[in-house]
Amino acid sequence: MHVKSTTNSELILGAKLGAIIQDSAARTRLIENPTEVLAEVGARNDLTILADTADTVHLIIPANVDAARVAANDESYFEELGKAALGNCYYEDLPE
Repeated sequence: MHVKSTTNSELILGAKLGAIIQDSAARTRLIENPTEVLAEVGARNDLTILADTADTVHLIIPANVDAARVAANDESYFEELGKAALGNCYYEDLPE
């Protein structure tokens, strides 16, 4: 059985990116100049930045899918995949 664990450095990077995303000025700067901002927080600078808007939500397709769990119709795994695919796509008020 393979278990993915998160390293401390990944948690720190996630916290830094989370702080940027929550601050409107920092988020705008990340979208406009991702290479510079990613370098400042110690992230790889070859990442693609896709910013959701009220009109556009990006669906992330996981790189690896456990075919055995899909074949077994594992509902908890489908929930995990859904959370991974949608990431932080959550709106209090849905766009019209």
